[in-house]
Amino acid sequence: MNTNDLEALKRVDPADGIPDGPLTPRELAGLQRITTRIAAEEHVAQHNGVPADVGSHRGKVRRRAVLVGAAAAVGAAGAGLAVVDPFGSSGVAMAATPPLLEAELAQGRPGKAALLALAAKAAADKTLPGDAGSHTVRMQAWYLSTAVDSKERVTSAIIPEEITRTWTSDLSGRWVVRTGQPYFPDPASHKGSVGKPGTVKGEQSWPPGKYEPMFHYPLPSDPARLLAALRMDHDLDANGPGFLTDVVTDMYKETMPAPAVRKAVLEVLAGHSGAVSLGTMKDRAGRRGRAFAVDSRYGGLPNRRVLIFDPATGRLWAKEEVLTKTAGRLNVRIPAVISYELYL
Repeated sequence: MNTNDLEALKRVDPADGIPDGPLTPRELAGLQRITTRIAAEEHVAQHNGVPADVGSHRGKVRRRAVLVGAAAAVGAAGAGLAVVDPFGSSGVAMAATPPLLEAELAQGRPGKAALLALAAKAAADKTLPGDAGSHTVRMQAWYLSTAVDSKERVTSAIIPEEITRTWTSDLSGRWVVRTGQPYFPDPASHKGSVGKPGTVKGEQSWPPGKYEPMFHYPLPSDPARLLAALRMDHDLDANGPGFLTDVVTDMYKETMPAPAVRKAVLEVLAGHSGAVSLGTMKDRAGRRGRAFAVDSRYGGLPNRRVLIFDPATGRLWAKEEVLTKTAGRLNVRIPAVISYELYL
């Protein structure tokens, strides 16, 4: 590469002018997802007999910024997480995508009244005081990383994750992710093979004063003030209701809101998400909660985001994302669950 080439690259550097320093929790989460996706794509390349050297034209794997839901369960096994069969002894090793939850694509009814009723339950809850000076959040997530190689072949690998985040009011904290080995589904037979169970660990620690929360705390308990606070750091108006559901889940990835804040969150959803009520629904941990769906094109393809809440406390239990009309280049069958997360 000559000097002119280098100067041209510098002029379009998207990070130019951004100061170096510790990554924010949102940046770390994105970096971790990219890292696991790259690892999966290297496995994909080897699995297909394609050289994993992405620097060569022949073996290049074009990275797609898409994660789709995995039909993998995560079980604690010693120091790590093992990929196990979530479908019992049916003989099917792993489906390419998990089955839809009951009524996940139902038409539903306007959800405003049900969300406001749940908000009242949240306000009256005495069992979950919520995080204050110390915050600890644990979640399990299942993602499917999809890659397209130089011959336009699409291959997918399932990436199970378990993430723990702890931080305190002095802005110290720790973030840990445990990732199972990629699993490669066979879309023709809905079966696949998985290597030896293993754990890829990523972690970050922050000394006092260095953790940068995704939100401004304490979170307002008034819905109008909460919405204004969310708009400070999130372009809700430009990205629409699908993005609003992601902002709510980001909140639960960082803290357990107090009852009054849980009430405000549900009231914001009631007034601005256009959600429909799906009634009661079991999440993938077997918890039966109140389910609401938001249809949008946020993320690029027509999709439905489903949020499942504890009916007694109004806390978020689970989030699902389903492709509803087209899969684009993804080798999944429509409708397809493309990601799901459990907040524990």
